[in-house]
Amino acid sequence: MIDQPLNELPLAQIVVIDLSRMLPGAVLARQLLDLGARVIKVEAPDGGDPMRQVPPHRGGVGAAFAALYPGAESVALDLRNEAGAEKLRRMAAAADVLVETFRPGTMEGWGIGSHTLCRLNPSLVYCSMSSWGTGPVGRNRVGHDLNFQAATGALELVNRGGVPALQLADVGAALLAGTAITAALLRRERTGRGAVIDQPLLSGTVPMLAWAWADHAAGGGVLDTLLSGCWPCYRRYRCGDDLEIAVSTIEPKFWLSFLDLLGLSEHAAAGADAGEDGTAAAASISAALALRPREHWLELFESSGLPISAVHDLVTAERDPALAEAGLAGVVHTPDGETLSALGPFIPSLGRTPCTPAPRLDEHRLPLPGAAPEPNG
Repeated sequence: MIDQPLNELPLAQIVVIDLSRMLPGAVLARQLLDLGARVIKVEAPDGGDPMRQVPPHRGGVGAAFAALYPGAESVALDLRNEAGAEKLRRMAAAADVLVETFRPGTMEGWGIGSHTLCRLNPSLVYCSMSSWGTGPVGRNRVGHDLNFQAATGALELVNRGGVPALQLADVGAALLAGTAITAALLRRERTGRGAVIDQPLLSGTVPMLAWAWADHAAGGGVLDTLLSGCWPCYRRYRCGDDLEIAVSTIEPKFWLSFLDLLGLSEHAAAGADAGEDGTAAAASISAALALRPREHWLELFESSGLPISAVHDLVTAERDPALAEAGLAGVVHTPDGETLSALGPFIPSLGRTPCTPAPRLDEHRLPLPGAAPEPNG
């Protein structure tokens, strides 16, 4: 990762007003913070973003909040009354980006919707991350990540019969919103015009489903073979110490080398077989791997240049040097001065993890965007 000065980061001088709550807006904010934007988080005075209270806590704040909002500022405003709404209008008039996650129509009811704010500031990029979109079918529906995964078909592919531990739709929508915002800012450089973006959380799993959707539309095949773990060349295997490896030897050269190292070359034709031959090959591979611990096999396979890796849990993933070496893992500071292991920046070649901690609620005096923040106290 290149350690760039703050003023050379891609979004330096870009001011973002963040009205979001919970994970989608937080992931989006972290992207923008990493890339150098000034993010002013506007929170309700009575507790602020609920992520602040979600356990476990570190340094007086929820760990997820600390990990996703380093370097942000916090201003408490009650947007439901005119005084708070007027302060927000003044802030938005001088900002570059505004992000909100309210139900469609909520901001309009408070007199601070996209039409009002973009009329005050025609260069504003206004991004709404509603649940189901602003159309007549979805605008009055509510939902959470599990609902969006279920609605798009992702849930059945990711965790058949269960509930996934990853919030794929929330995070996916945040990443898409980040792309949309940066594209709108680029267009603004050419035209001077802002944009109104609706990036519903329902959209979050759509890129992840692109291949699956096309496969289904064309009559199926890949989902029930390669991506189902039925092919012996592309699946999880357990080693002699009961630890797992992920084998993705799809290319014939890798598959043949893998078999050769195990002394199982007789299964060369079964790599992409989901029938009896494939089942027999997988059984032979499992029996061979059970003879030695995982570390032995990883050293052998990695020295041979094979696409085989350990199946980590979060404890072992944190110890893997690959994430840190790629610039994807480090630490953030908490409001009380502690440090917390955290992933990020998400785009290490262009960004950096802010060195200041996530803010306490209403830590900063109400700043007009463009002015230096002034801490309360």
